[in-house]
Amino acid sequence: MSECGSDWPDLAELVYQAAGQIPCGKVATFGDIAAALGDRAAAQAVSGLLARAPPTVPRHRVVYATGEVGRGVPTALLESEGVPIRGAVVEDLEPRRFRDFLIEPVLRRMREEQEAVAARVIANDDFDGADRIAGLDVSYQGEEAFAALVVVDATGKVVMERTVRCRVAFPYIPTFLAYREIPPLRPLVEDRRRTIYLVDGQGLLHPRGAGIACHIGVALDVPTVGAAKSLLVGTVKDEGAERSPVLVDGEVRGWALRQGRKATYVSVGHRVSLATAVELCARILDRGIPAPLRRAHELANQARREAMA
Repeated sequence: MSECGSDWPDLAELVYQAAGQIPCGKVATFGDIAAALGDRAAAQAVSGLLARAPPTVPRHRVVYATGEVGRGVPTALLESEGVPIRGAVVEDLEPRRFRDFLIEPVLRRMREEQEAVAARVIANDDFDGADRIAGLDVSYQGEEAFAALVVVDATGKVVMERTVRCRVAFPYIPTFLAYREIPPLRPLVEDRRRTIYLVDGQGLLHPRGAGIACHIGVALDVPTVGAAKSLLVGTVKDEGAERSPVLVDGEVRGWALRQGRKATYVSVGHRVSLATAVELCARILDRGIPAPLRRAHELANQARREAMA
């Protein structure tokens, strides 16, 4: 199984470095380490990474914001270091709290990159007669990613299916999905002629205007559309309608396409206008999800199940 390459530092190693900097007799919260990385939204990811840390990492010194000791961590370790515990909770947390981490704020740099990507997005039709639509999706089993590509022609007939399996190091962090999924998806975007790529994730409907569909489009210079199953940002004008605009700060940034209980939230990725993106997805909607994306989702899950079997 191959490793999914990335130019960014290993987030797990940074988390382990941070935990190793907490002095004996002190504690930090998962959110404190996430803030040192550059975004408190990563607190849950920090918790998950520390749960898999090697024995040399003093993960017992990292607690919840309430002072509660992490699950599976014996409180005796902290008590032996002079940290008073009552009912699995650190007493008088603030005076014992450590925040002076010396690690790279990599998530802050990633946010800056996202802002740069957003500035490069082309939000109008800039493609040459695309007659194929591709769906891209990823399924996970622990740290293993199973990415799938499904390409259909103008009639909806499947003309290509491919999967890739590799190991990913970057955890799921809200608003940073691109850094987890681009490495496994990149090898699937090869034949870029006359193809529009639908990505299971956000485009401009993203807090920084740079969802995964924007990242893939800008990085690989291909026409992309964000087609997500849930919203990160924005308000649907009419939740019950089959087709309704999604507003961000009063501006139409995307559209919700609904069939029954299922909805897809469509937004610009790169080199495809919002009007074209909406019409394209509406035309091939299958039970609330564009057909190539539905098939890519099934194919990725099938590859994962077969590998695990």
